[in-house]
Amino acid sequence: MDREHESLHVPPELEEHEDDGFSRLDRRNRRIRGVAWVVVISLILAGGGSTVLLTLFG
Repeated sequence: MDREHESLHVPPELEEHEDDGFSRLDRRNRRIRGVAWVVVISLILAGGGSTVLLTLFG
C-alpha cells in the first residue's frame, strides 16, 4: 500500500499555513456559528408558530 493512502487526510482548512495564519479556520468557525444561530432561531420561531396555531385552532 502507498504511504500517502495510509495516512489520515487533513482538510485544507484545518492545515496550518504560515502565510495566511488562521484566517481560513476563523472564517469557517464564523460560518458554522452563523448557521447554528440561524437553525436555533428558526426552530424557536417554528415552535412558537405551531403553538399559536394549536391555540387558535385547537
